[in-house]
Amino acid sequence: MTDTTTPRTRCPSCSALVPDLRYCNRCGWTLHPEGRPSHGFAAAPNERELTPRVVSTLFPQLPRASMAAFRLALLFAVALVTAFALAGAYPLAIVVAIVSVPTLTVIYLYDVDVYEDEPLVVIGLTVVWGALMGVLVAQIGRKLAPSGLDLLGQSTGETVVQQGVVLPLIGLTLGLAGPLILLPYPRFNDVLDGTTFGAASAVWLAAAQTLTQSASLFRDGLHPAGATLTWLLRLLQLAIAVPLLWAGVGGAVAGAFWLRYRGAVRHGPHSLIGRPVLAFVVAGGFVVAAAIAQILLVLWVAVLTSLALGVIALVWLRHLIHVGLRSEAAAITEGAVMTCVNCREATPRHTFCGRCGVALHALPKGRGAAPDGFRTGSARARLRDRLVFGVFGVTLLATGASAAGVALALAPETERVCFPGEPCGGPPSSSPRLVTGAVWRSDEGVA
Repeated sequence: MTDTTTPRTRCPSCSALVPDLRYCNRCGWTLHPEGRPSHGFAAAPNERELTPRVVSTLFPQLPRASMAAFRLALLFAVALVTAFALAGAYPLAIVVAIVSVPTLTVIYLYDVDVYEDEPLVVIGLTVVWGALMGVLVAQIGRKLAPSGLDLLGQSTGETVVQQGVVLPLIGLTLGLAGPLILLPYPRFNDVLDGTTFGAASAVWLAAAQTLTQSASLFRDGLHPAGATLTWLLRLLQLAIAVPLLWAGVGGAVAGAFWLRYRGAVRHGPHSLIGRPVLAFVVAGGFVVAAAIAQILLVLWVAVLTSLALGVIALVWLRHLIHVGLRSEAAAITEGAVMTCVNCREATPRHTFCGRCGVALHALPKGRGAAPDGFRTGSARARLRDRLVFGVFGVTLLATGASAAGVALALAPETERVCFPGEPCGGPPSSSPRLVTGAVWRSDEGVA
C-alpha cells in the first residue's frame, strides 16, 4: 500500500510527484540541501559516482557499515602478501595474492544472498565455471607455448599474438559464458545480479589461470630465486591490478547484457553503455593491452599499465551500476513504508531510500531490519562482519599453509657433501669449514 501520510513534492530531475524527504525515492536526486550531492553513487550515496572505490563497486549490495569489514579484509590480504614476500616465501605470497579477492567474492555472494535460494546454480555458473575455465585457458596457453609460462620470465616477440591477443580474448569469452546462462532466469532480473555474476566469474578465471601457470614455481621450494623488489611488484600486480581489471571488464560486459535485455537503458544518452557487443570489444581491448604490456614492457611499467587499466575498468563498472540502478525506477510502483537496511530509517518502498539516498536494490537480499529494534540489529550486523573477517583470515592462512606444504613436498632433496668423520647425508656442521680455500656457513645444507 502506498504511503499517503508523507507530504509530496515535484522532483526537479524526474518530474515525478514523490514524498518530500531528503532524496527522491524514484531517481535518487537530492531534494534538500542537507542531502548528498546529485552526482553521488547510487549504491553508496556517501561516495561520488566516478571515484574508483574498490569495495562499494565490487560488492555494491553491502550496507555502509559492512563495507568496513571488507576493506579491512583487503588490507589484511595485502599486508599478508607483503610479509610473505619480505620473508622470501614467494610461493605462499603468490597463492595468497591470487586467492584473496576471489575468496571475498564467495563470502559476499553468501553474505548478501545474491543467489536467492539457488546457491548451487549461481555458484556453479560463476565461481566454479570461472575456475574451470581458468584452468582450461592455462592449458590452452601451454599448447600455444610448449615451453611453459614462467611467472617472472620474459616472453619472446613470437608469442605476442598468441599470449597477448588470442589467449586473453579466449579467457574473456569463456568467463562470460557461464554468467550469461543465468540471464533468462526471471529472479535474476536486476542489473546488480549481472554485474556480480560477471565479476565473480572473471576474477575466479584470472585466479585459476595464474595459479595453474605458476604451478612449476612450487618445485623450487619455499624460497625460489629472484630479487625481492621484483617479486613485490609482481605480487602486488596479482593481488590488486589483475582482480580489478578482470572484475571490472567481466562485470561491465555482463551488466551490459542485463541492461540491454532486462533493463530500460536502450535509448537516450546512456544507451551506449547498454550495448553488449560494444562492451565486449572495449573489454577485449583492456585485457589484450594488459597482456601485451606484460610481454613487451619492463616489469614496473607493465604493473603500472595493468593498474591504470584496472582503475578505468572499475570506474566503467561503477558507472554502469549507477545507470542500471537509476533506470529500474520506471518499472516500479511505490509501495508501503519499509525500514532501510543502510540507514535504519523508515522510507516509502521504491527505487531509492528517501532518507539516505541508497538504491534499495543495492541492499542485501538476505538482511532485513531487526524485529527487536535498531540496537539489536546493529549488534547482529557487527557480529556478522566480524565473522566475515574471521572466515576470510582463516581461509587465507589455511591456503598459505597448504601452499607451504606443497612447496616443501615438491622441493628437491638437498644433496649433502660428505666429510671425514661425518656421516653422509647428515646435517652440516655449525662451525665454519674450509673447502678448497673458501670458508662457508649454511643453515640449510649444502647443494
